[in-house]
Amino acid sequence: MKNNPQVAIMMPVYNGENTLKLAIQSIKSQTYQNWKCYIVNDGSTDKTREILDNLNDERFVIHHFNENKGRPYARQAILDAAEGKYIAFLDADDFFHPEKLEKQVKILEGNSVIDLVSCGNLCYGNNYKAMSYRGVGRNEIEDYHKESKLNLALRTSLLRLNLCKKIAFNLNLKHAQDTDFLEKYLPNRKFMVMDEILYYYSEFDSVDKFKILKTDYYSLLQYISLVTKQPFYAIKNIIKVSIRIFSKSILYPFVDADFYLNKRGLKPKSNDVKEFNQLINKFI
Repeated sequence: MKNNPQVAIMMPVYNGENTLKLAIQSIKSQTYQNWKCYIVNDGSTDKTREILDNLNDERFVIHHFNENKGRPYARQAILDAAEGKYIAFLDADDFFHPEKLEKQVKILEGNSVIDLVSCGNLCYGNNYKAMSYRGVGRNEIEDYHKESKLNLALRTSLLRLNLCKKIAFNLNLKHAQDTDFLEKYLPNRKFMVMDEILYYYSEFDSVDKFKILKTDYYSLLQYISLVTKQPFYAIKNIIKVSIRIFSKSILYPFVDADFYLNKRGLKPKSNDVKEFNQLINKFI
């Protein structure tokens, strides 16, 4: 166990019958096999419960909520129960590259000063079509600065579990819980962003225009709550997010969600698309 530390994988799911099997298969296909996946079914009304109850693998720890409580409650329940040295995050409509855990564990095991390692993610849409990518770094150790724009996401990262247990998910946030958690985890810590795509994100299917605006709105509320504690940082971001909301609101009637989403990333390279297609054919 000392030389092969256990990774806890967090997966909340709500009505995931169409995507859950892909996510689970990507976990089972990891080249790094010392993991335990904690899944909370957040009151699903489809066949999610049936799929989970038919999993015959002791490495999957399943808990069912009788009613839909919301993603932060599901995540906090998993964080409280999780055991191991590291924790990874997987949404039930996304999937891992087979080497994700192995490569990220190797980095954290070899760099005691780093408390988070992230990777790039490729975003895909209808019929598993690769659309864009973002979050690719340069394999450099970086210091966290609250004023800097992070080129990473919680879903693509591997964190030290003992440090995560010292903080908590904000149960009052319906959106931007990941960003809030990272902003509590990263201060005074170092991190690394890999130069590889190891996470596949079903963004173009799961996000609509209204959700994009809601995410900005909850970010605005979060910064407003920080005005008394960090006035300069909070006011600067309130102005920035307000301008973003205003510009998106003007364009809202005339564009679709893909217009906003395509601005978040870059066009994927041919080799990355080829690898993505090969994994899809392997997993489904």
